[in-house]
Amino acid sequence: MARKPRIEIAGGLYHVITRGNNRGRIFRSNEDHQRFLGLLNKQKAKRPFYLYAYCLMPNHLHLLIEMIEDPISRIMQALLTAYSRYHNRKYKKVGHLFQGRYKGILCQTDSYLAELVRYIHLNPVRAKIVRWPKDFAYSGHLTYLGLEGSRLVDTEPVLRYFGANKKLAIERYSQFVNAALGEKSQPELYRTAEGRILGTDEFLDEVKHRIGELADRRDRATRKHGVETILRVAEEASGLDRREFCTASKKRQMVMLKEAIIIIALESGVRAGELAKELGVAASAVSKRREAARTKAETSEPMRMLLKEMRSSLLT
Repeated sequence: MARKPRIEIAGGLYHVITRGNNRGRIFRSNEDHQRFLGLLNKQKAKRPFYLYAYCLMPNHLHLLIEMIEDPISRIMQALLTAYSRYHNRKYKKVGHLFQGRYKGILCQTDSYLAELVRYIHLNPVRAKIVRWPKDFAYSGHLTYLGLEGSRLVDTEPVLRYFGANKKLAIERYSQFVNAALGEKSQPELYRTAEGRILGTDEFLDEVKHRIGELADRRDRATRKHGVETILRVAEEASGLDRREFCTASKKRQMVMLKEAIIIIALESGVRAGELAKELGVAASAVSKRREAARTKAETSEPMRMLLKEMRSSLLT
């Protein structure tokens, strides 16, 4: 069965959940928790997003993220890959640490933001790890209470729900969370439309409309993007003439530019043979370089910025 494509919209609120493979432990020590939070903070600086809540349970984790520009999938891939490498190296493990791909639910902000923050921060209580949410060290709850000075969690938008005065808002937030201590897990926070969206029918319709607009925009862009257009944009982005990079040159700048062209051209439906002829490489090299380029786009800031500039130029 084919996987459903991810719904990724700028300004969207996402409840992200990922579990250990075969229900195995993800975090075994305080050092593990701190390493994950450090990697999360690094991603937040590199690919900005708002983080409203998190909870790192022994065998699964929750994040509540508002997407700004970079796709959630890109953030999570980099984050989970980096942590998996650390974990497997430390514990001399091989194979997958996480169970398949993460679950990301697009949520209606005005109806569910505060409710989801509470739900996530109460996970350790419902799992009977602690009696009170403030006793669990690995969630964003302590930041909301003002007991932890971390800047990782963006508390202000949520606290504004509880009042303009910060001290009073913190008190009301604490009361709001504690009021649900006796409640069981809330399955309605998982029972989502089409398995991916949490919100009213009106919200679902709005999301579908926005997805349609984005798809139309991509389709229009794709129809325009022939090899000639992409090469022209590459020239503008790099300041180089195509006669310089459409060669067998092994210079780092030339290789990076060709890899960026390959990614965008194949996304636009250009045939590998046609592209290979223009770039002066073998057709078999196009596919090989595409995979290398995708990896580089995750680790190289210059590559990421080049792709961003070229895509922006193509859309305009």
